[in-house]
Amino acid sequence: MHAHPEQARKALIGGLILTAAFVVIEAVAGFLTNSLALVSDAGHMLADSAGLILALGAATLARRPATSRHTYGYARFEVLVVPIHVVLLAFIAGYIVFESVSHLRSTPEIATGPVIAVGIGGLMVNLLVVRLLHNHSADNLNLRAAALEASVDAVGSVAVVISAVVIALGGWAGLDALVGLAIAALVIPRALSLLRQSGDILLESAPPGLDPVAIESAALAVKGVVALHDVHVWAIAPSFPALSAHVELADVTCTEHILTDLATLFRDRFGIGHVTLQPETPALHAAMECCLSPDSALLGRGDHAHRPVSVG
Repeated sequence: MHAHPEQARKALIGGLILTAAFVVIEAVAGFLTNSLALVSDAGHMLADSAGLILALGAATLARRPATSRHTYGYARFEVLVVPIHVVLLAFIAGYIVFESVSHLRSTPEIATGPVIAVGIGGLMVNLLVVRLLHNHSADNLNLRAAALEASVDAVGSVAVVISAVVIALGGWAGLDALVGLAIAALVIPRALSLLRQSGDILLESAPPGLDPVAIESAALAVKGVVALHDVHVWAIAPSFPALSAHVELADVTCTEHILTDLATLFRDRFGIGHVTLQPETPALHAAMECCLSPDSALLGRGDHAHRPVSVG
């Protein structure tokens, strides 16, 4: 099932409203009950709210048409705002760690009854957000990431409830602080992953799951293709892969059929819809001295024999 852009946008708005509303409830309850685990979970959900806001902003801007200046449109906006999300995540994780260490040194009395009630409420909200976003996440990486984050929050809510129950039954009160540290540990890897993904896109690396060598091999199996070179595979945004390449043809009179077959191959097998192909004959390739171009020189492939592939 393909997610309609407007339906996906409505799902993001619904998830944001639910998450942001419960952040306030959970944070207030956490401070009133002295539960660091509850405050930590609220911080985690606050980070999720920020991610939903960024995803919603990206989805809204992505609807704007391309212009003569912004020829790819505004799809990369979601990548450019990732550092803001990462800074927020790092700040929240740092605060949670600081407070957890303080609570381990001096464990305050925790009102476990309200903590359990709010924790169960948080679990229900997170499960509802997961259900809301899941139906639209198959073809939208923003929604898929938001659904994953809500799933992680659901795990955090379960940990909050379990720790409160254990403390209510006479267990060590410091367990609440340990749960807070565990939730912080869930935040940090996500921040690093977001930063790595955005860095890969800005460096125009080959997207995960798209192997340029495999793409070239598949293209060489298309009838009429002699060679593929100056192949570039990158992403404008997480859900916007692109490819460009020079294609040497056995018969220039079959150009239309060969390029159509290649475009269909790249779209259907590799999910690349934005494809730019430059058809050439071996003689034209030699005459144009493509292998001696600055592009090839930068890649250290000035002497290629029609087989190299660049991944940037």
